[in-house]
Amino acid sequence: MIKIAGAFSCAPPAGWIKSRGPAGWVYRRPGRELVISYRPIKAGHQPKARAAAVETLVKTTLRAFKNESKNPQWLTALPLCKVHENNLEFWVQSLSTRDRTRGNSSAVIRGISGVLLVRLEAPYKVDHYPHFVKFLRTVKILI
Repeated sequence: MIKIAGAFSCAPPAGWIKSRGPAGWVYRRPGRELVISYRPIKAGHQPKARAAAVETLVKTTLRAFKNESKNPQWLTALPLCKVHENNLEFWVQSLSTRDRTRGNSSAVIRGISGVLLVRLEAPYKVDHYPHFVKFLRTVKILI
């Protein structure tokens, strides 16, 4: 398990090579890359203002996801949808290249004082999305 800015914990895939990227943590294995990043809001907000700031951050991220799905290079494998699971509220989408050789699954997970962004880029195979879901089920909010 890794802790992310004291806000989330998760269990990255075992055996993948870990590195620190400009936006967060990157886990790689041949042909696959899992990027995990945390976007906090500014500290010091009262609870109502903090919730509103997190909501704005979620909406901004969802707009970016929707724009990405409109890119003509991608086909939608799973349209953007909201999920409530594991005591989390998150949104996921999965895209594939037009020739179905590469897949791109993304998620934004609402936290108390920010959001966790997760992206898996991998060959578009049967195990692509289930592998992503398996990782998402390890995410926990730290209080």
